[in-house]
Amino acid sequence: MRRRTVVIAGIAVLGLLAGVGGLIAAQRPAGVAPARTAATVQRPLELLDIELHTVQKRTLKEKVRFTGSTQPVDQTVVKARVAGRLAEVLVREGDRVREGQVLARFETIELQARLDEKISHLEAARAEARWAEKDRNDKAQLHEQKVVSRSAFEQASAVGDAKRSLVAVAEAQVEIARKNLKDAVVVAPFAGAIGERFANPGESIPIDGKLMTLLDTTRVEVAAQVPAADVVALRVGQPSLVVVEGFGERLFPARVTRISPTTQPGSRSVPVFVEIIERDEALRGGLFGTGEITVAEVRGAIAIPTAGLRRDEGGDHVLAIREGRLVRVPITVGRRWSRGDFIEVSGIEPGERIIAAPLPGLKPGQPVSVMP
Repeated sequence: MRRRTVVIAGIAVLGLLAGVGGLIAAQRPAGVAPARTAATVQRPLELLDIELHTVQKRTLKEKVRFTGSTQPVDQTVVKARVAGRLAEVLVREGDRVREGQVLARFETIELQARLDEKISHLEAARAEARWAEKDRNDKAQLHEQKVVSRSAFEQASAVGDAKRSLVAVAEAQVEIARKNLKDAVVVAPFAGAIGERFANPGESIPIDGKLMTLLDTTRVEVAAQVPAADVVALRVGQPSLVVVEGFGERLFPARVTRISPTTQPGSRSVPVFVEIIERDEALRGGLFGTGEITVAEVRGAIAIPTAGLRRDEGGDHVLAIREGRLVRVPITVGRRWSRGDFIEVSGIEPGERIIAAPLPGLKPGQPVSVMP
């Protein structure tokens, strides 16, 4: 009897709840949806700090990078100006020499004998010229006195002119012989260091035979190969910074001094010469060097990463974060910098935080939160 009473009471409670629910449903206006629960509220999109960019004014630079080898600005191959046997070579590789210093000497016995011979020929030519001049004068007087014919006088004059010409030839030969004797002593054309020696004492050297190389290491440049597309922006005198092998991260100030008018066959690159302004005795030829040349610069510009630029039917814009939501901000696009990594823009103020990562599906008004 007691158990039946409990069951009846439970059925009554269920009926009461069903009646209350039906009453509430009957009182709700038509078309009104039930209240949203916490699970149906739109959750903010979580963004990483590295996916954002803070807009600010900056200095933009366009640079051309290059690699090459160092070499002295002034260098020459010292060659023999006379043919002969080397008597002595006074310098070796690495020796520093001053301008006019004696580097080598040739044997001068044959050269001196040739000079003496040419001087003898000159004296004989001068003697004959004096006799011919005297004969011409005598014939001139006799011709005025009607003693000799005009043809005899003219013949004497022609012989005198020929003898004077022979004197001039002999004088030139003497000067050549003197110069050859002087060139037997090889001197440094400028101050520098001996790079390589090709000849040794006792060797017979022909005219223009290589003796040694002379390098002026006080002025060093980098001979670089630059792609033809980048050379268009280069100008003589543009500043540069160079890192040289063996000097760590030290930056050497430099400038562009020469640009080749033609490309290298096969490589389509253009030789560009960048002289290092800062002097250092440790700099030498053949070292590997890298550098960059500033070809354009603007200060106080506003630029954004290229990935932050977005386009739709409304035009160019960025997505900025304001009060926890994405906002579409129209912008005007300008020049691209840093090989396309940054793009100069206007229409957005410094301090704005924008989406700088290529994230698809983002829309204005979408709530976002930034995670460190």
